[in-house]
Amino acid sequence: MESVFWWCLAALVYAFAGYPLALLLLARLRSRRAVVGGDGLPSVTMILSAFNEEGVVAEKIRNFLDLEYPPEKMDFIIVSDGSSDRTAEIVGGFVGERVRLLVQETNQGKTAALNRAVGETGSDILVFTDANSMFDRDAVMKLAGRFADPEVGLVSGHSEYIGKNGESGSGAYRRYEDRLKELEGSLWGVVGADGAIYAMRRSLYRPMRPEHINDFLHPIQVVMDGYAAVQEQGAICREPVDEVGPGELKRQTRIMTQSWIIVFSQLPKLVKAGCIGFLWQLFSHKILRWLTLPLMALLLAANLCILGGGAFYVLSLAGQMLFYAAAYAYRRTDGGIRQLPYSFLLLHLSAVIGLIQYFKGEKYISWKPRAS
Repeated sequence: MESVFWWCLAALVYAFAGYPLALLLLARLRSRRAVVGGDGLPSVTMILSAFNEEGVVAEKIRNFLDLEYPPEKMDFIIVSDGSSDRTAEIVGGFVGERVRLLVQETNQGKTAALNRAVGETGSDILVFTDANSMFDRDAVMKLAGRFADPEVGLVSGHSEYIGKNGESGSGAYRRYEDRLKELEGSLWGVVGADGAIYAMRRSLYRPMRPEHINDFLHPIQVVMDGYAAVQEQGAICREPVDEVGPGELKRQTRIMTQSWIIVFSQLPKLVKAGCIGFLWQLFSHKILRWLTLPLMALLLAANLCILGGGAFYVLSLAGQMLFYAAAYAYRRTDGGIRQLPYSFLLLHLSAVIGLIQYFKGEKYISWKPRAS
């Protein structure tokens, strides 16, 4: 059991510390040079799948109309995906101001809505977003500027989460994740785009299966097509901070089930395409992380079996028990660093449940947004 303990500990340390350090070292040795600007700006279509978003969709459209980008080169397609509220009516009031409305009478799911919207545009660049994500005025300009590099196929932006007091709710863990994406983008490509704000070349878009999630699948497809998927930290959108609770577990389980579907369907294709560097990043950043809870359970079980092996094992067990106790004690706090252990366990539990759901054949083609 001692070897089990050390292997589990090594895997966890590598996933959260060793991998970032390896990225830092490799980025210094072989990072790609960023190319921005250019002679002309590409045409852009922003795309939104909306289901019962009457509370925010007008604000989202006004945010679009206020963006710093040549108006003749940018429009906005909103798909009302079976909305039963006033979403379509509100959007209809803006139609003609570079805003187009498509209506799906039944709720077919976000992916079907995106496929339909993309089929209605011939713009050079597609920008994907969410209804409650408000872009900084220069966000699209900064996304589009990265496509001056002909090797870039996808550009992921950066979300800032705003708390109830109006202050930024983006904590250390989110900054850590953003830094990982920035490093990955300088090497073999970001492993997962920010679904609230990312852009890709229209020529690289391929219709997706209903059970696929676009922000995870698109970087994989772009990399397999021989293009770069990069991070642009200066392209910022802002949205309300996530609430962590029982409802969040359900949401994350749906995301993780769809993520496992993509992993198992795309791994053979990545191997065939010879994307070894990206495969290493995918395993280290995603797959190994998603197995955190089973590794932690094995670590705890092994620790209990070898408790008499020395003071280190006693301290290790004490540290683990303190972490779980903190997760339980602060499970109902309103965010902040004290809730981090609970959030950590909740999100990694969703990865395990998602894997079980995948093997059971669950697909989650349609769902209700958190705000609904």
